[in-house]
Amino acid sequence: MDKVEEKVVDLSEKSMEKEAVEETVAEETAVEEVPEEEPSAEEETVEPESEKEADSAPESPSEKSAEALIEEAREMVQQSDSIVKDCMEILDEDIEAYEEEKERIINGSLNTAETLLEEIGFEPEAIEDLGEEHLQFENEEPIEPMEVKNLSSGKFSGFILGLIAGLAVALAWIYAATEKLGVTLDVTKIPSREIQDKLLSWIGGGITGGEGNPIVGIAILAVSALIAMVVVYKIRVYLREVHNKHLAEQINEEAKFYCTKKEECKKEMEKVSEHIHRVIDSLKTYDIFFDELNAKIKRILHLEGKVSFNEYHPKSKGEIERTNTLIDHFRELVMTPMAGDNGALSDEAKKALKRSNRALEIYREELYQ
Repeated sequence: MDKVEEKVVDLSEKSMEKEAVEETVAEETAVEEVPEEEPSAEEETVEPESEKEADSAPESPSEKSAEALIEEAREMVQQSDSIVKDCMEILDEDIEAYEEEKERIINGSLNTAETLLEEIGFEPEAIEDLGEEHLQFENEEPIEPMEVKNLSSGKFSGFILGLIAGLAVALAWIYAATEKLGVTLDVTKIPSREIQDKLLSWIGGGITGGEGNPIVGIAILAVSALIAMVVVYKIRVYLREVHNKHLAEQINEEAKFYCTKKEECKKEMEKVSEHIHRVIDSLKTYDIFFDELNAKIKRILHLEGKVSFNEYHPKSKGEIERTNTLIDHFRELVMTPMAGDNGALSDEAKKALKRSNRALEIYREELYQ
């Protein structure tokens, strides 16, 4: 029994080893038979980058038609005008906000400060009317608007010139026939049928020495006149196209220059708008400081009374002098014209704002000492 069991175990082990070998051979065969991957459709359609760049490269002005150049110029001008118009509207709003803030402070805290200084007996410099100076940026338009007109195709004028050329050819035939045949035409009336046939027969074959045919003469007269009309028409249209191309390129360049000037104008308006916002911020700071100084002067008047300036406490005199200094800088800021040459921001306005902000900074530093 033991021998039989050993034989059975040996046979099972051999069968398992045989199956394992067969599976290994099958896997190696499957690996060898795997087909190579074919390139995908996306890989097959990939174009060289140089060809893509060539296809996407913009056309040069010489490659564009006159109509395309004119349309491009018109779009550039319209877009530039629209952008500048929007900037002008924003600038108008900023100017209005500035005027409102200035008038509010002048009629409010500033007026109170000046009144208190007079009441306390301090004699500042003569106070000028601060409400008369207004900004004039909204009316500045240094660049004359550009209008891009359509170009004439030359077809109508070519048609008229063609008619004239055809008529001239027909008259030339008739004149040559009358001269050769010795016929005198009366321009005040239509020639007789006999004269007409005679002239047309010469044109239709008599010119070569034959008898000629009036029908052929009419055909020659009509065809030659038509050829002259077509030739003149084509020449006129071609010359107009050449002229339009040069003119369109010139207009396109003028439009680009116009847009450049408009862009510079837009940048100047943006500078003015930014300056106005900074001035408004300074005015609001003045308003806060004036309110604070007004309260201090009221305290001085209440505690020390109305005495001569030299009799006030040194700290009180310092508050009074600081109030007068801020009033002077406020006056300089709002009275310095902002509009310079061609609607640009003036250098004086920049300097006035710089001095004003410095005065505010000095006062702020003194508050925390």
